[in-house]
Amino acid sequence: MRFAALIGFFLMFSTSLFAQTTDLLERNFAGTSKQATPQAAKADIQNQAATKVSEEVIRELIGDDRYNKNKSLIANKVIKLSARYIPFVKPSAITQEGEEFKMSVNMKVSLSDLKQLLQVNSLLNENDTIPVVLPVISFIDRVESRNYRWWQPQEKTQPFLVKQSRTLEEALRNSFQKSNFFVIKPVEAGLGANVPSSFQNERIAGEDSQFFAQYFNAPVVIDGQVLINKAEKGSGYRVEVRMTAIQVSNSRPIADVSRRYDVQGSFEGAVDKKIREVAEAVSSDLASQVFEAWQRGSVGTSVIRVTVTGKHTLPSMEVLKERIRSQLTQVKNIRERLVSSDSVSFEVDTVVSSTELASKLEALDVNGKKLVKVSEGREEIVLKLAQ
Repeated sequence: MRFAALIGFFLMFSTSLFAQTTDLLERNFAGTSKQATPQAAKADIQNQAATKVSEEVIRELIGDDRYNKNKSLIANKVIKLSARYIPFVKPSAITQEGEEFKMSVNMKVSLSDLKQLLQVNSLLNENDTIPVVLPVISFIDRVESRNYRWWQPQEKTQPFLVKQSRTLEEALRNSFQKSNFFVIKPVEAGLGANVPSSFQNERIAGEDSQFFAQYFNAPVVIDGQVLINKAEKGSGYRVEVRMTAIQVSNSRPIADVSRRYDVQGSFEGAVDKKIREVAEAVSSDLASQVFEAWQRGSVGTSVIRVTVTGKHTLPSMEVLKERIRSQLTQVKNIRERLVSSDSVSFEVDTVVSSTELASKLEALDVNGKKLVKVSEGREEIVLKLAQ
């Protein structure tokens, strides 16, 4: 029993240690100093290294524009506390040439600790403004053969469906604002009258989504449907709720929920009661998924497939994945998508183009090996691991 407990403790410790080490970003710095003594010069160069490396990594995380706008805040609230996110510093032997001392410094930056410090100072999110979300949800009642879409004002007003739409948009507003998102309430605001007739289609997708996003200044659109039917069995009714949050810039789904409920009783009374009961929970589920994507940095990124050809072991591919995740700040998330006998494909969320990502991957050191580019397209990069 004691042996099993010891093994369990060892596995937990090993997992924790692995997570900590893969989170460390390694950087090198070579500096000079004209301080009078070797000791003072060593301290001076190490301070230079901490400042320079911090600046480089922070720029990669938040971008040049955001960095330049917040230089003073970053210097005083983040870089001054570099010991919190640089746990490892290894200086070389210091040498003197004339009046100058020279030394190189190897240091490792904890990305999670640095991101936490940036987040505390409201520097991590890529948008300074509160993200705006626009719901475009269809209400389809197949029991009474009626529909309601707020962007189709020419449709005959349907009081019952309008009421359900108001209930859901209020729940979405309440749920998303807890994560500092702002949900537009188009029914309450009467926005349908503002939509040009050429965009009053049943389904909002593709170019229509781009128009809605620009017109209402909403980078995220909730495409959804509330479908009301008679139950498959018995005398009741079925309510199906489906909502997908879409990053409009690249038409990419970032969150989705789907629920099905069977109700009994008088038609409108039973359906109204059920939607009021579940709207908050369904909206909260969607909001939490969108917030997680936002925190990961997945919102505002593009998706590029990275395929590594050749026969590789599963552990070696795990090492590669963690190396990409921990060493490339331009990569916000990475997921395995296809593993075969002669290749492995990852789906990468990134803020850079495929060309820039390919060059970053080729510069990566993977246990002494290098990735070599085989081909590159806008949405996919193919590489091989040099032996």
